[in-house]
Amino acid sequence: MIELDEERLDRMRQVPAEQLTEPPETALQQVVFKAPAQHEHAAVEITTHAQRAVWNSEATGQQITGEVLHRAEDEFGLEAGDSFHGGQFMALVRRGGAQPEQFAPFALKAHNAAQSGASALLVVNSEEKLPVGRIGVATIWGELRIACTTGSCSFPSVPVLLLNKQQGEELLQLCRSGRSVTGDFTVKSDPYPRRSLPKKLCQACGLFCSGIGVMYGIIQCFAVEVGGEFLAAELAARDIGIRCVCIDVDLNRFWSRLGWSLLPTPCNLLNSLLSWLAFPRVFFQFLFPPFGSIDTVGSIFLHGASFSVKTWLAFLLAGACASFITNSVLRLFGTGVVEGATDTGLIESDDREEAQAYVMLAIEMYMLPQVYSAVAASRDEAMYHSMVRKCQEFAAKRLVVVVGAGHANGILQYAREFGL
Repeated sequence: MIELDEERLDRMRQVPAEQLTEPPETALQQVVFKAPAQHEHAAVEITTHAQRAVWNSEATGQQITGEVLHRAEDEFGLEAGDSFHGGQFMALVRRGGAQPEQFAPFALKAHNAAQSGASALLVVNSEEKLPVGRIGVATIWGELRIACTTGSCSFPSVPVLLLNKQQGEELLQLCRSGRSVTGDFTVKSDPYPRRSLPKKLCQACGLFCSGIGVMYGIIQCFAVEVGGEFLAAELAARDIGIRCVCIDVDLNRFWSRLGWSLLPTPCNLLNSLLSWLAFPRVFFQFLFPPFGSIDTVGSIFLHGASFSVKTWLAFLLAGACASFITNSVLRLFGTGVVEGATDTGLIESDDREEAQAYVMLAIEMYMLPQVYSAVAASRDEAMYHSMVRKCQEFAAKRLVVVVGAGHANGILQYAREFGL
């Protein structure tokens, strides 16, 4: 069990194509194709499993049935047009574009298929193996380009299935021969996190304004490996043939929790006050951990001694830049409050700097416990519950959990109190 969610694990994976394994059938969408007997041709029935697009679960439970149609003049599905079929149908296209450098993402094909009146899009894979992760995941710049091309910032309105190359080519041959082929599937539910372009842009602004995005960007510029322990755990589990599952919250839940924690509600204000009252006791336990807990301070010294000079430079520069951005954002809030108080005469002009320092201190005193609660404490609880759920699901008797040292004691506390 590793301290990641499926989306971040997919982003971090750097496995050569020849080493990729087929995704399990439980993670794929089952679909059935039928072609009735016609003249000298016998009836054909194909049952296959296809990889799903990240937005398919928007139509969870919907049963989609229709004729499979392929347009030879637009075999890659890159042309948007009016409906060319009267009834319900599924569009069948090839993956990619006519040229390797052509812009042909799955989302663009799905928007074009929806505009043509299709109820689903079937894509024939160009490689032998299906991708392990969901299809249709793009960068912010890629989604901005798709939005400019299609004029839509929302998810495509039709589900997309990536078919196995061999079975997809068989379908293409059936369609080209003029035979009537129908497809049928019920859209499966999918817990994989998804977010629209507006939500992605909001989260990107949050990453930048909090300094987190800048910090990780600078660390990556120094080619410092981050999260290598999780990939090593996945590879070790695969080598010895045991399961490796993700137990952390996804970014949608993370940002939602952080946003609600920072709202100055009465409950959050009371929580910050109680947290500061408990700070001396917690700090003492941090310096002198009780028996059976992780010595986080000692771990810091041990890990620090193992870092190279390049890693230390990357961390120091990233921390300084992230701190500068966070301080600038807090100073912006403080400046607005002080300017308003100065204009109303509550604060003298000579006391503006001192008042701004107190305002920033008050904001920080409120925010620090709330940020800790959202980033660390709530994730400890979420990962503990995920561990219990996975143990019951797989009937696990023994398990290895790979998490950061900052989460270890919180998870251990829940395990001692409530068990596994």
